[in-house]
Amino acid sequence: MSVTYKEHDKGIIEYILTNNNGMTVKVINIGCSITEILIPDNKGRYSNVVLRYDSLEEYFSNDHFLGAVIAPVAGRVENASFTINDEAYSFTANEGKNLLHSGGLNPYNKIWDSSAEDNKITFKFQMENGFPGSPLFKVVYSLTEANELKLEYEVTAESESVAVPTSHTYFNLGSEADENTANHEIKSNTESWLKMNEELIPESIEHAEGLFDLKEGRVFSDIFSSDNEQIKIANGGFDHYFIFDEYDKSAVITDDNSGRTMKVSTTFPGMILYTGNNLDETIRLQDRKAQKYAGFCVETQCTPAALKLPLNQKVRIEAGVPYKKETVFSFSTES
Repeated sequence: MSVTYKEHDKGIIEYILTNNNGMTVKVINIGCSITEILIPDNKGRYSNVVLRYDSLEEYFSNDHFLGAVIAPVAGRVENASFTINDEAYSFTANEGKNLLHSGGLNPYNKIWDSSAEDNKITFKFQMENGFPGSPLFKVVYSLTEANELKLEYEVTAESESVAVPTSHTYFNLGSEADENTANHEIKSNTESWLKMNEELIPESIEHAEGLFDLKEGRVFSDIFSSDNEQIKIANGGFDHYFIFDEYDKSAVITDDNSGRTMKVSTTFPGMILYTGNNLDETIRLQDRKAQKYAGFCVETQCTPAALKLPLNQKVRIEAGVPYKKETVFSFSTES
């Protein structure tokens, strides 16, 4: 197990985690973004199973949030505002009248403080610009010999605040550059999901059934071809928040063609499953065809909808009390 780093132009630092199985993970200090995960397929061929831009400098814009940690609030905030202790905070809307992924506050395209020690990479970013509590976000990456990539989140605020971080990494477990994710399958013991209005704001909690029941497995192509109104609202796929079973907070995604499996385990109560519905041919990808459904995201997180819906999720954090969560991405291959 080792961690090394390489310095690039414009202050970019690329960190490389490797284990004795040959798995490699690359992360950069712009948005602490995951740019590469190399694992073998069922023919022993190594390829990158995350989407990355053609050049590292493109992460300074990163319009699609590739690989980045979203902070302080991932997801959509209705009317770009919330309250803490009866005090209202309003932000500049960036999706209609709503706030998506914290808008201009989000440091996804900014350089984070970073360091590597004891085979771990630590990133830190202090929120300013008037965000309540000026929370400090700390994200630690580590890799095990069992091909597990762990992300540990810790948030500490100076006064009461709101924190909803996540990783917005796009995955494609296929080996062929021109493949989208249509043949991928997801299984998860999700109990319920959040139905959205036409502005993609969650408005109600629904039991997981039909297309939204993932317990027996759901092939992505079935989602893409569905005429379900919720799928149409999200531009032809999932962009929905799913709530895990209390005792099984995980999801398993497989690609039969490559034999690769990714299991996502977390201490977060749910995930946004986003199937890359808004990707298109204009994005400049390295070693992948730019297209709709080129990759999918499993955004393990709480949801900002908990600011209004009765979800019993901790999205408001207390002053000086560390908020801690973790997510593990585990990879395997069947011959």
